[in-house]
Amino acid sequence: MQYLKIAFRNIKKKPVFSGITFVGFMLGIMASVLIYLWVSNEISFDKSHNDYNRIYRVLTLSKQGDKISKTAGSFRPLAQTLKNDYPQIEAATFITFNSETSPLQKSDNSEKIEAKGSWSGGDFFTIFTGFKFLEGDAQSALSNPLNIVISEDIALKLFGNTSVLGKTIISDKYGKQIYTIGGVVRIPENSHISFDYMLSAQNPNLIAFNSNWRDKAYNRTYIKLDKNALITEDFLSRISEQVTRYSTLSDKLMFQPLTDIHLHSDYDTHGYDKNPGNIKYVWLFSGLAVLILLMAIFNFSVISVARASERSTEIGIKKVNGAGKLDFARQFLSESVLQTTLAALIGIILLWILLPYFNHFTGQHIHMTFSIQLVISLTIIILLSGILAGAYPTAFLASLKPNRILKKGSIGKSPNKLIKILVCTQFIIAIAFVTASSFFIKQINYIIEKDNGLNHDNIVVVPTGLWYGNHSFKEELRKNPNILAVSAGYAPIDFGWDAYLPLTHQGQSDSVKASLLWVDEDFAKTYDIQVIKGHFLNMDFSQYWEQWNKKNNSGKSHTVSFPVVINQQAEKALNFEDPIGQRLGNFVIVGVVKDFNFRSAHHPIEPLIMTNDPQNIMTMNIKIVPHNKAETIKFIRNSYRKHRGDREFSYQFFDDILTEIYQQEIFMRNISILFTAIAIIISFLGILGISLFSIQRRTKEIGIRKVNGARTSEILLLLNSDIVKWIAIAFIIATPITWYTVNKWLENFAYKTTLNWWIFALAGVLALGIALLTVSWQSWKAATRNPVEALRYE
Repeated sequence: MQYLKIAFRNIKKKPVFSGITFVGFMLGIMASVLIYLWVSNEISFDKSHNDYNRIYRVLTLSKQGDKISKTAGSFRPLAQTLKNDYPQIEAATFITFNSETSPLQKSDNSEKIEAKGSWSGGDFFTIFTGFKFLEGDAQSALSNPLNIVISEDIALKLFGNTSVLGKTIISDKYGKQIYTIGGVVRIPENSHISFDYMLSAQNPNLIAFNSNWRDKAYNRTYIKLDKNALITEDFLSRISEQVTRYSTLSDKLMFQPLTDIHLHSDYDTHGYDKNPGNIKYVWLFSGLAVLILLMAIFNFSVISVARASERSTEIGIKKVNGAGKLDFARQFLSESVLQTTLAALIGIILLWILLPYFNHFTGQHIHMTFSIQLVISLTIIILLSGILAGAYPTAFLASLKPNRILKKGSIGKSPNKLIKILVCTQFIIAIAFVTASSFFIKQINYIIEKDNGLNHDNIVVVPTGLWYGNHSFKEELRKNPNILAVSAGYAPIDFGWDAYLPLTHQGQSDSVKASLLWVDEDFAKTYDIQVIKGHFLNMDFSQYWEQWNKKNNSGKSHTVSFPVVINQQAEKALNFEDPIGQRLGNFVIVGVVKDFNFRSAHHPIEPLIMTNDPQNIMTMNIKIVPHNKAETIKFIRNSYRKHRGDREFSYQFFDDILTEIYQQEIFMRNISILFTAIAIIISFLGILGISLFSIQRRTKEIGIRKVNGARTSEILLLLNSDIVKWIAIAFIIATPITWYTVNKWLENFAYKTTLNWWIFALAGVLALGIALLTVSWQSWKAATRNPVEALRYE
């Protein structure tokens, strides 16, 4: 208790220095706790299920030409065959996602919403116990083939807070059907699986798909191993060949632990995994939090050592009276731990208040729940920070000789080298933060604003699900003068079909990997895509069906010709001397378009084939004039309801879709800005504290120099020269470190900004400017003071 009293007394005695270290600690703790909450959320994904460490997702390895493609897609019959063939597998299930939303409606037709559906078989809710049943239970929820399980959100939207178990609901996804609600589940926020509703695989409209070994794009398979299962090489080898054993396909299988899916998936999830993460960002931001906290710790250490001369008499007397190293450790560590604790408490309260604003700024959903784990973690962080902050000052002060202190009235020369090292380290971190943050912002803006070969300004994307009925809706839209162009397609860019087609053609024995995008004849016009050879698609709805019927109803083999347009990358891969008129199976090339990026900037432009298929036309891309947007959207909504009165109208601007695609990068950019600001403030506080103390110690020197004719500019130069050296050294060290880090991060993008030298220079100038302004303010006050007052003060 006595040590705490002394600690409080010393804090009150020097409120400015105490305030500097206090605010630095508070910001450091806030940043650390914030990242701790985010990291805890990231690593907790899919851990709400019992025995999560025994659950795996089945991945498929497919050979595409000379390359191996890894995907989360798998075949529906796979789950049952794995469970039947291997006693090590306790349970197996699959979930198939619908590629588009569909209407769900109360059976009395009073309420209707758009919902993203799925269907599953086997042991889904037995395996995924984290989906808590608010009504119904896992065993009986889908026991009836015409039962449906809905999410808590859907239940609230359709029925409010009333009980819904046993009530009926209508869906026309697989033929208009009335379903009985067998359960309501709460989907965890930190689950990679999400759905609005789930149907049973035994549904009469779906049961035929259970034995389909062809379609895997929308399906995911999961297994749960027996608790005593031995994962041997033979076991994994046999399972790898499971697809070959039951079909003519050559696909191989592998397992991915459930808890690795969110952060360790090195393949495209095609939008079906909710909020995919990246372990690199977890490590990166954990490191940033540690650096911020270290800066606060350095502030305390530097100022504590610098202030040691003011406590020389106290230290000397205590040493003469028998105080040992342990006594000094208790005293000085109690001071640092006390300040850390007080700063942490204030910081946590402020963080709790500001957390909603942080979530809004970064697009995250972080919550602060004071669990036992959180309290223990915070206690460890606070104590460790306090001990580290007080460790060096304690060791330094405890090592001083009492006879020297009492004889000279001071501790002698303070450890200036260490102070310079710590201050330089702070500025290394600050310069690195500013530089990296600048490049993060530059890169994110670059990929969002990059000319990707598409003009997506003012394009409204409307999911319709009309398939064959898109034509009349499209024609009505084109009558509005505020609508410049309309094109029907599979889905928005980057959400398109990512299946790779092995296309063999004359003169080529190897397959060519190409992505397939279903669009209509107005796609190029709507997105201003340049046709460089031939022409764009010209087969309309009736012509498509004429060809289709010839192929399927002729009773004999019939050669059909579905026109396709390829991009320059596909032309290069196909290696045709003149691609126009060349056949690719049932396809005939009618045009070549200039390369455009139909995926995000994380991916390079790949070979692309575009064709029209009414069965896969599910969205409308509508280019509108930039003015009267609200009026135009209203017209689109009214037209939509005429043609799809059974569905709710929804839309997105293409630019908003791009923002969603780059949500993770936008989060990284925004949190980098926040951390950079904190790093700069802590650096400013550290320099302020050191400059204040340094000038106070040199008051007599300044007075003597002024009496002897020194000008104000000379004194300013004297006091500021050291800080310029520190910044220069920090800049030299920080620049290569930042260059390497940013360069590694940019490897995640197929298209990247340049590493401009002026951004590094700007960061150095900014750090120098902040430091000089901080020091010069105090230096000017000292240099312009009356020297008589300075000497009298001494």
